[in-house]
Amino acid sequence: MKTTITPYLLKRRKTADGLYPVYLRITQNRSYSLYSTEIYIEAKSWNKKGNYTKRNWIKDHPSADAWNNKIFQIWNEINRIIDENEGIGRKEIVEKLNETDEASSIKVHGYAYQYSEKLKDDGKFNPYKQTRTSANKFKDYAGDVSFDEVTPYMLNDFQTWLAKDKKQEDGTIEKGNHPNTIASNMVKLKAVFKQAHREGIIEENPFDHSIYEQTKEVTTKKKALSIEQIQNIEALELDEGSQLWHVKNYFMFSFWNAGIRFTDLAHLKWENIKDGRLTYTMGKTGRAKDILLTEPAKQILSHYEDESNKDKDFIFPILPDMNMTVSGYKKKANSQNVIVNRKLKDLQKMAGIDTNISFHISRHSFARWAKAKGLSLDFIGKALAHSKRATTEQYLDSLSEYDADKELKELVQSR
Repeated sequence: MKTTITPYLLKRRKTADGLYPVYLRITQNRSYSLYSTEIYIEAKSWNKKGNYTKRNWIKDHPSADAWNNKIFQIWNEINRIIDENEGIGRKEIVEKLNETDEASSIKVHGYAYQYSEKLKDDGKFNPYKQTRTSANKFKDYAGDVSFDEVTPYMLNDFQTWLAKDKKQEDGTIEKGNHPNTIASNMVKLKAVFKQAHREGIIEENPFDHSIYEQTKEVTTKKKALSIEQIQNIEALELDEGSQLWHVKNYFMFSFWNAGIRFTDLAHLKWENIKDGRLTYTMGKTGRAKDILLTEPAKQILSHYEDESNKDKDFIFPILPDMNMTVSGYKKKANSQNVIVNRKLKDLQKMAGIDTNISFHISRHSFARWAKAKGLSLDFIGKALAHSKRATTEQYLDSLSEYDADKELKELVQSR
């Protein structure tokens, strides 16, 4: 018996908000049954010419990708039911789609957030943030789906989606994720499903199915500038107060402070400077950082010092001194990071450097310079807060603050 599946905008059921429900029409022998996708949209967002291959039934809507993927997954589920139940009728297909258990009411995104809170309580700040990021991406892709809706096919398709470039509402293009980022996202999401399986929320973990193929990480060579290239940037004479002048200061201040990340740099306040030291909490890991301010770093700070400065004022003119939410400041810092990286390309050309420069390269460059100067591995590890290397970690705990200060001074004196 031939079965036809058609996404369908049911216009006779318009809501009070002027929205229409999207159904899947299952047709057999000229008779049909409807299955609700629980998606409601305006008529103008419906694409009558949408098809399975392009997944473009819904257009010009912020949730278009997620909703199109949801329609696609329900379509696949119908095909699975048909394949596993030869001769099944349209009404029975709908019944099987409607067969739910307790797990169906538990949403992946909400559960992932609860799971991440436990990680945070256990002091695992980085996994906490990464788990939330992965959960948010999965929701952008699939919508607010429940555990029982997730299949191995969906997980494979999610990885493909992560790798694709995406057009944003403002018309800009967000580049697809790097394979290593995708692999990290999937590891964190897998941990959520593993915990759900332990708790009996799901009987089978789709990550354990042979159909699922996780993206493999690739070995990447970290780029770093040579000592001469860093010196070329430092020697650039720029108009004081110009955008390029500020960008150069940001980059060099980061370098002289063991590669402080841009978002952390943007959030630095004068209260983070005490007794000739820079102390702050790293946004990525939640770990405290305490480093001696070298003379080059102090010289940069002197350009921004003013009698009117207050402890709560930002040091650098990157973020506005106004009341914003944490997410608002983070979004602003990220947008400024894009601008700074663009301007660093100008500095790169002016300094005669072939290597493409981004702000993060200051971190790798510091490590390269410190190593070239013969500074100890344990000092470099502590300066970078490089917790992923077990050998470095062992040295970090035994390295005294005095030793780190001494070696950092030696680095500056060897310029």
